[in-house]
Amino acid sequence: MRRKWINIIMPNAKLFVAFGITSCIALSASLSAEEIPSDPPLCQVALGVFELLHDKYRQCQAQIEYKWSPVVYKLRPFVGLMATQRGSGYVYGGVGFDVFIGKRLVLTPSFAPGFYWKGNGKNLGFPLEFRSSLEGAVVMKNQMRVGLQFYHISNASLGHRNPGEESLLLFLSIPLPR
Repeated sequence: MRRKWINIIMPNAKLFVAFGITSCIALSASLSAEEIPSDPPLCQVALGVFELLHDKYRQCQAQIEYKWSPVVYKLRPFVGLMATQRGSGYVYGGVGFDVFIGKRLVLTPSFAPGFYWKGNGKNLGFPLEFRSSLEGAVVMKNQMRVGLQFYHISNASLGHRNPGEESLLLFLSIPLPR
């Protein structure tokens, strides 16, 4: 059953990315240019592909993050948990920087160290791993964000092995009350 889903998702990965980008552009064009109020804390849920660039370990993944309101300028601390269909996981905490392009589009580069366990998935070579990420999103009137996130996880050669991995996710960030 797992193989069936992977076989469906992976040949359509380009379609998935194209759909995400098109959706973001369409949403941004349809939104009014009203001023966005200050950034609330966010709960971000995401689904996507773990080990995007290598067939051998490619699998589905789910992720959840809590993002605090920006603390200094646009720096936003966050914590998260990622899990794959083969039992691999990553628990992490870091900081992102929101870069607004106009009032409704936001790019967020981020960095997060964390602990990885392989389960029945890919051995990344060391429990301490570092995640470098870039996400692009459309911010709606109600502060909800919809977008794509791409990231790379690596142990920075702390272990004997450092194969790294890349992930691509479609996410929804839900604003939370302060």
